[in-house]
Amino acid sequence: MFNRKNKNNHTRHLEKAIKKSSGDRISIKDIMIAMNAGGFGLVMLFFSLPIILPFPPPLPSIIAIPLAVFSIQMMIGLKSPKLPKIISKRTMERTVLASIIEKSSLLFRKIEKILKPRFLFLTSGIGERIIGFFTLSFSLSVLIPLPLTNFLPGIGILITSLGLISRDGIMIVLGVSIGIFGLTTTFVTLVLGVELIGIIKDMILGVEYRW
Repeated sequence: MFNRKNKNNHTRHLEKAIKKSSGDRISIKDIMIAMNAGGFGLVMLFFSLPIILPFPPPLPSIIAIPLAVFSIQMMIGLKSPKLPKIISKRTMERTVLASIIEKSSLLFRKIEKILKPRFLFLTSGIGERIIGFFTLSFSLSVLIPLPLTNFLPGIGILITSLGLISRDGIMIVLGVSIGIFGLTTTFVTLVLGVELIGIIKDMILGVEYRW
């Protein structure tokens, strides 16, 4: 169950990892070790946060790479997340990690009250493989360096991750649905162009203001 106690424990693990690291940067490997008890849900939740929080590019696109790796591992049925050495040796600024922890704590406090185990079949072995397929698609969308291609898929991954942690099937369905909508937005952006999307957005906002 994803509750306040578990959330705070995971946060403390990350804070300890920051304190133990020397210098201004911390390795992805140390972050993974700090979250090793949380399975795919926790690591995917952590790595999806820089996508939806206001971090400058290319950080969101870079973060999408481990998300894609985790998704593939879920698809093939691995029980715990692993990263290739070429990725795990990469480092992150300590200040960035501290900012992620601080901002995510506020997010967790708002969401955690509605999470509970339900529709548990969605978190079974087959269910996780299907979820891995969708999160891989969302991660690949985030890799595209264009406006409107990363935020909604990132939200989809984050909400799906919360569902995995809490074994909440409804949250998983919600996350996958948002991610699919984000993929549709990505497709429209690639086919029709960002400029047309802006025109449509202005038209919609114009109708709202007239009302």
